Amino acid sequence: MKKALLPIWILLLLLPPAAAQDYYNVRKQTRISTGLNEAAAVPFEDGVVYITESTSVGASSPTDPLGRRLFTIFYYREKGGVKGPFIDALVTQRHEGPVSFTSDGSLMAFSQQRPSSANRDFDPLGIYFADNVEGQWTNIRPYEHNDPFAWLFSPALSPDGRTLFFSANLPDAIGGFDIYKSELKGGSWTEPENLGRAVNTSGEELYPFYHSSGKLYFSSDGHDDNLAGYDLFESVLLNGKWTRARKLPAPFNTLSNDYHVWFDENFKSGYITSDRGSGSKEIFTFGTDIPEFEAPEPIKKTYYKYRIYDRKLDTVDTDLFRYSWLINDTLELPGHEVVYRFPGPGRYVCKLQVYDRQLDTLVEGQTVKTLNIELNEQAVITCPDTIPVNTPVVFDGSETHLPGFNIGRYVWEFGDGTYGEGIRVTHAYRYPGTYRVILGVEERKQNRRDVPEVRSNFRDVVVSGSE
Repeated sequence: MKKALLPIWILLLLLPPAAAQDYYNVRKQTRISTGLNEAAAVPFEDGVVYITESTSVGASSPTDPLGRRLFTIFYYREKGGVKGPFIDALVTQRHEGPVSFTSDGSLMAFSQQRPSSANRDFDPLGIYFADNVEGQWTNIRPYEHNDPFAWLFSPALSPDGRTLFFSANLPDAIGGFDIYKSELKGGSWTEPENLGRAVNTSGEELYPFYHSSGKLYFSSDGHDDNLAGYDLFESVLLNGKWTRARKLPAPFNTLSNDYHVWFDENFKSGYITSDRGSGSKEIFTFGTDIPEFEAPEPIKKTYYKYRIYDRKLDTVDTDLFRYSWLINDTLELPGHEVVYRFPGPGRYVCKLQVYDRQLDTLVEGQTVKTLNIELNEQAVITCPDTIPVNTPVVFDGSETHLPGFNIGRYVWEFGDGTYGEGIRVTHAYRYPGTYRVILGVEERKQNRRDVPEVRSNFRDVVVSGSE
């Protein structure tokens, strides 16, 4: 009797949850933390820009009508450990920040609370832009769709500055605050577009961050049944639709509130805003000990199938002569030109034998060819070329061939912002697309001060199906 097959949606639910990514080390940014709220850190030049309630360095002390502290945009310079207001001209008695920069640092978007002539009873929080001209921020201007009756908060620019994401409580919001998108076309920004129910909920969605890989990160208290307050989620745009929000694994999410995340280009370092371990928002940095894979090479195929023939053999007369190739004096292959797949690496001596049919003797002066088949010295990735989405697949590095290289560990980069370690690892891709898988083989350290050598190779895989 055949067993009943489970529907595909049940199979997806039975997939194990995203595992904790223990290759990340998270630590509190103690040089920024004051015990008050700090949030939304992003790098800029040789430091980090963030928002804070702190007034410990003499900045203004903004409060709302209820006496609650508001945020000021601060800058912490790593060299020298100096911190203070990022731009003095932006320091007011109202809320400022957070900020976002293009990848080249030429454009900044930021939130700021400014008086509204259209609504004198309410100072709305809007989005503004500024240009970086020779180190000076100039041409401060408002986003053309600021609303005098709503708050537009936490802008996030795409790396090229042509797409803007933000959180707002506009009239068409599904919940309190939703994530919106606007695009720069013909010198003007398009009307804000609500990202819909795949991203937004009846709760609040805040602090978007758009990564160069196309992933949108944000914080929400409406997904996951609000099990742990605010958590961090991701979504991507596929075929014109945003995928269902997926909760990030530990260490990005905890049982505390987690508000904001920023990743570097390779997902190896960044910043988290969380109240883990305290009652206030604090900034944490994270990094990995994943080595840098500098200019990995594509995996070279070892060829075992060869065509064997004698170029000097001008005339072939099969009526008078019989031809064959003798491989290592053990295997005879009939014909003056043969195609043979050798069983593996090694040294093969190939002799052309020409027999006189009438005399039944071997003609002297036969051709001898020596063929050396060697494995390429490289890290080898064994896996399918095409992988169904949401399907766990084993990636195998056991065929790696690096003679004389004292292997310490195998490190994997899957091309989707995740990593792994071990000679064999299992990974499932969440989204369809083409991904570059890199296997890095790190030399074993002889002592702590050693900088181990890394050999790395890659292969591309196609992930098919729908999210």
